[in-house]
Amino acid sequence: MNKLSVDKALEEISAIERLIEPYRYEAYEAKRILNDLAALRDALGKMDKESIKSFTEKISTIEAEAAPYRGFGPIEEALEHARKLREELKKLLTIEAE
Repeated sequence: MNKLSVDKALEEISAIERLIEPYRYEAYEAKRILNDLAALRDALGKMDKESIKSFTEKISTIEAEAAPYRGFGPIEEALEHARKLREELKKLLTIEAE
C-alpha cells in the first residue's frame, strides 16, 4: 500500500467535502456525493480495491452531474479536486496490482 497516495486521496476527499457540505440540503447530488465520499474514505481505510475502483469510475458520472453548476466557484474547485482524487486512486490501484 502506498501511504502517500492514500494520504493525498484523503486530502482531496476532505477538500471536496468542505466545498460541497454547505449544499448538502440544497441539492440531492451534494448529499449523495458526500455519502459516496464517506464510503470511499472507509474503502481506503480497508484498502477495498473493488470499491476504490468503482469510485474511480464513478467520478466521471459526478463530473457529468455537476454540469448544470459549472462556472460556480466552489463546484469548479470541487471538480478540480475530484480530478486529482481520481489520479491518486488510479495510482493506488496500479501500485496494488504490482
